[in-house]
Amino acid sequence: MTHTDRRPLPNTPVSARIVARSNNRFGAVLSSLFGFWSARAAATTASSHGARRDAYSVILFDSRAVTVIEHDFARNPDQLLNELLLHSGSVGTNFTAAIAEAQAVMEKNWSTERWSPVIIFLSDGESRIDNVIMDDLCRTSIRLGKPVSFHSVSFGSNAQSGYLRRMADIARAAQNNSPGGVGALPAAVAVMSSYTEALDTVQLAETFLGIAESLRKPRGALVDVPATKRLK
Repeated sequence: MTHTDRRPLPNTPVSARIVARSNNRFGAVLSSLFGFWSARAAATTASSHGARRDAYSVILFDSRAVTVIEHDFARNPDQLLNELLLHSGSVGTNFTAAIAEAQAVMEKNWSTERWSPVIIFLSDGESRIDNVIMDDLCRTSIRLGKPVSFHSVSFGSNAQSGYLRRMADIARAAQNNSPGGVGALPAAVAVMSSYTEALDTVQLAETFLGIAESLRKPRGALVDVPATKRLK
């Protein structure tokens, strides 16, 4: 994500810090992720619960996948951003490795006390992935007790997004067909899996804020695993 055709959002409290380290597509993603975390923090402050119940994990992937933040309950948006600013873009795209890593993190940190896990899967490129890989992720989540809410995001171009679309379709079908899952829940509670195209930085920020808003009303807890591609 080192292409400079997309850059971080300007005129935000963290713009200068991000630009200094990643004035490129990766920086644009960091801007949007910071906005997402900030929106979730504001929702927690405004709620009657008072304490944050979200646990955040972040996986960066190129030809391989690595977890750089795992099951974090404690750090605030600024601290989480500081951790990601230690990383940068690289070359390659491997959706299979990223989903395998996300599934491993999900299983390792599963909690029966919180709502369904949420995966935001963002890439500015395309990679082949067999349907069985997504099927296994969805079946595992259901077996553990709750269907995963999966949100794939194509950033920068919609020319190559077939696999990202298909991944969201598989997750949505699994939600609808899961026993006692989303298909059995009231519409106000369900957060359906989705696919979104974000062609520029503003659209990307709006996408992340839209996901944060969709999570605000139905639930007070979130297991979030943003799997973010780092490449080129």
